[in-house]
Amino acid sequence: MDAVSTPRETGRPDLAEAVMKELRALSTVQDRLDQYAMQRFGINRTDLRALDLIGQAGVISPTALAVALGMSTGATSTVLDRLEAAGYARREPDPDHRRRTLVRQTPEAEELGQAIFAPVIRGTISEALTYPDVALASIAGFLAAHRELLTRYLSAAPSAAGNGDSSTSAAQSS
Repeated sequence: MDAVSTPRETGRPDLAEAVMKELRALSTVQDRLDQYAMQRFGINRTDLRALDLIGQAGVISPTALAVALGMSTGATSTVLDRLEAAGYARREPDPDHRRRTLVRQTPEAEELGQAIFAPVIRGTISEALTYPDVALASIAGFLAAHRELLTRYLSAAPSAAGNGDSSTSAAQSS
């Protein structure tokens, strides 16, 4: 994987390289946390990602969820079928539009999500509060810029699976 690393520019501080190294390590441990959550929920990675997006939104349309997942609406419908069968999501009529559907987490999903993630969230906030406001603003700005960079990269990247999400088919087959 190091072969993919961009060589350090001459004269650039080692801190930029240290940040990249920490982001890569964070990604690895985040994958472990996701694996733990998948085991606790008894669902696959794609379903966990969908459940997270539903939870972040509070309520979301299936179409908006499909866009956020980078999946077709048909594949997203299958994900929602599995989440409903597991008791973690429910579709309900949109009160403002009789032909639309909205999706939300069930109380069971919220409760299990709290049990899994609340200690991590509390610990992260506690650690963040040890930094001065200017540092937190810089960290948040950097993370937002990095997320946008990844979003732009993935929007332009050719799909290995031909469907926009090469991890989806592998996750759904597990």
